[in-house]
Amino acid sequence: MTSEETSRTSAQTAPTAAPFPGWWRHNRWWLAGAVLIAGATLWMSYRDALGAYRSRHPNIPLAANKSNWTHYAGARWRLTGFETLPPGDPRVRGALRKDAMIVLVNYETIPDSGTKVRDLDTCKGALTDADGRRWEPDPGALPRLSGPRVPNTCGSGYDASFKQILAVPGRPFAFQHAYLIPRNVRREGLRARIEFRNSALADGRFLNYEM
Repeated sequence: MTSEETSRTSAQTAPTAAPFPGWWRHNRWWLAGAVLIAGATLWMSYRDALGAYRSRHPNIPLAANKSNWTHYAGARWRLTGFETLPPGDPRVRGALRKDAMIVLVNYETIPDSGTKVRDLDTCKGALTDADGRRWEPDPGALPRLSGPRVPNTCGSGYDASFKQILAVPGRPFAFQHAYLIPRNVRREGLRARIEFRNSALADGRFLNYEM
């Protein structure tokens, strides 16, 4: 091998020089700032995603006392009654399976000034038990019931004469949610919920009533 070839081979196999150590020291504040900015960006993305999820799926319980008003989502709320109707109850005028029962939950709400009826009517009711099961009101699945006609939405409905009634700010508005659930569900573990999805006023919370 000639001296020229030896020099060329040595140049090809020589290790690459490491970056000058002083570069890290001179740029440490820039690097620290970049790390902070990246962390803040990730946190804000996570916070926004969490807020959007909570808005669609309220998951923060707001304990509500049955005998007192609780302020929530632009109105005051209270639970005024809770009862179960088993098969054979005289108020049940249609067929009801022997292994099922009807649960009636009665509420009142007083809208704040400026709260719109259409916003109240976006409420969702639910009934849960100690085992984590959940039922939603479904008037269409229920047999016909006797008694006064009570709205099943939170801000509007019709009275016994089929006259439309609307919630008015400063005045109580009564409504009822009805559920069809298995008859063997223990009453002691039931919880009634009122929730609003995609509502900034609810802020991911839901009203939670212990029966």
